[in-house]
Amino acid sequence: MVLSESTLETFDFRPGDSVALWSKNNCLTVGKVLQHFAISENDAIGGKTIIECLQKQYCLSHLTETFLGAIRTQLTENECEIFDHYGEQNAFKTASLLDIIELFPSIKFSVEELLPLLKKMKPRLYSIASAQSMYPQQLQLIVAEVAYENFRQRKRYGVASHYICNELALGETIECAIVHAKFKLPEDCSKNVIMVGPGTGVAPFRAFLQERAVLRRQGKNVGENWLFFGDQHRNGNSYYQKEFEQWQLDGNLSHLDLAFSRDQEHKIYVQDRMHEHGKELWSWLECGACFYVCGDATHMAVDVETTLKEIIRQYGQITPDTFLTQLKSENRYQRDVY
Repeated sequence: MVLSESTLETFDFRPGDSVALWSKNNCLTVGKVLQHFAISENDAIGGKTIIECLQKQYCLSHLTETFLGAIRTQLTENECEIFDHYGEQNAFKTASLLDIIELFPSIKFSVEELLPLLKKMKPRLYSIASAQSMYPQQLQLIVAEVAYENFRQRKRYGVASHYICNELALGETIECAIVHAKFKLPEDCSKNVIMVGPGTGVAPFRAFLQERAVLRRQGKNVGENWLFFGDQHRNGNSYYQKEFEQWQLDGNLSHLDLAFSRDQEHKIYVQDRMHEHGKELWSWLECGACFYVCGDATHMAVDVETTLKEIIRQYGQITPDTFLTQLKSENRYQRDVY
């Protein structure tokens, strides 16, 4: 995705920063909510139409405990049993307002009762995948559509990713804001950098590489770059493959280690590639390289840190936690995880 509005001229961002995007709820979903609760689309709240409010201001995909509690007071005894059954299974964590009104069509709220029960829509943050020094009039993103089955085995989509990938029209304006991050390149561009970014976590590292390519063209003494990238399949998930391969040929990317976990019987992840090159990775760290991780916080980032500690212990023969503490104090170990 590329944002290329004239307003970007006033934006100031650096590699590692993110952009906050305000998305919209699906028009069809909003229409079904209005129809179910017999709310007129001409109704206005606070100077805005109810359609505008439900599209932009309120979250329809995740429900509050207050909302669920208000629902239960309207249910029959049999419906309460169904409700409690799903509640015991934590099924409502993946329930949307649309799921609820389909499951319990008898529930009714006026618009004045409904809106205070809903969460406010929050912007989604995306790491910027381009450097302003290379693309001064553009802000580029990697957006992968989130899709999953809910508790009723129905296909549901992430609000923001679905809107951006399928509903945002060319030339349409989207509200956004730059979020400056502490996740950034070393001030000394001669330092080597190691980047671990599976999936869309590779976004800020593309910006890193672009920035360092520009600095190199300017005659600066730029260190080496090492990228670990992975996803499920090479076909369809190998973001910017040709670009990264060209940077290898140009010398802007010294090492590119790939891990596509589902392309063979034995799953291979970025941490496996780190293990394979443990000795050289340790050599880079020992000589002052900076280590970056971006992506999933729950599993990937934990596994990568565990692997990093194993490499430090094996090849550095020092206490891993002590070394990592030192790296963090020197801003040489940075994570942008979510």
